[in-house]
Amino acid sequence: MSTENWVPLLDYAVLKGVSTSTLRRYIKAKKVEYKIENGRYLLRSDAPRTGSTQDFWNASSTQDGISVFQRVRELEQEISELKMLVAIYEEKLAQSHGQRS
Repeated sequence: MSTENWVPLLDYAVLKGVSTSTLRRYIKAKKVEYKIENGRYLLRSDAPRTGSTQDFWNASSTQDGISVFQRVRELEQEISELKMLVAIYEEKLAQSHGQRS
């Protein structure tokens, strides 16, 4: 059995705590060992692979005990609501400027 452990780019980024764009620069500069399989970059990792990136995000918890994945979803919802409020206020502002002219 081979001791090589190849992981997808995103999994490696999470594992090592670096961005995927940094890893892509490292690949281009040949600073990391990689291979391409089925159009996907795989990087050699010395750490054992225990699950997918999704498993990592679901298992990781914030201080209040919810998963990071759940917290990201909540924040995305909040951002969406804030964008809607900004649009409403911008529309009201445009209407008030139109009435003054």
